[in-house]
This record gives sequence, structure tokens and C-alpha cells, in this order.
Amino acid sequence: MSQSFKPGQNIRCTVTRSIRTPDDRDTVMRLMRLDPDIKRGLKKAQERRLATLVVRGRGGRPWPTRRPSSKIARAEAGESWTIPYTPLLARDIASVASYLKIEAA
Repeated sequence: MSQSFKPGQNIRCTVTRSIRTPDDRDTVMRLMRLDPDIKRGLKKAQERRLATLVVRGRGGRPWPTRRPSSKIARAEAGESWTIPYTPLLARDIASVASYLKIEAA
């Protein structure tokens, strides 16, 4: 499957069914975070968190109160994303291929 894609070619991935194991879910979410649109959203959320960072005193030192990061990428059935293919992704894609439908974009 991944042998037919060339490096740099955009591929479209779609989650076809619910993902059972946490490890597979993490792998799919890591692949989803490679999508340029999702990357952009995560970066904007990070900038927003840093702009609204609250620093208070704790033991006479400044202590930032950090908020958790946004969960923009969700590995649920029906979710789709487009990423540029690289050979480094072949193993990750092969490990979760039973949950994904992968086609050239």
C-alpha cells in the first residue's frame, strides 16, 4: 500500500472505524497532527495560551499557571486529513492500516 506513494505526494487518510487500543489511537493522532491545517490550529492555540499565561507567586518565585494543550486532532470514525507522504511514515501507517482508508490526494 505505502509502496505506491512517492515522497512528497499528498495522501488523504480517513478513519474507517473506532480505534480500540490507546497505542493505535496515539499513532493515528500523531499522524493527524502532521496535517498543515491541524498544525496551524495547534500553533494558534499555543500562541493564545502563552498570551494569556497567568504568572503568580509561589514561594517567592514567579510560577506560571499553564493550561493543557488543545485536542484538535481526534481519532474518531469518519475523521479525514491530508498529509505529505514521507518514507519515515510508512511504518506508522502500516501499523494502523486496519483503521485507515488511505488514498492519493
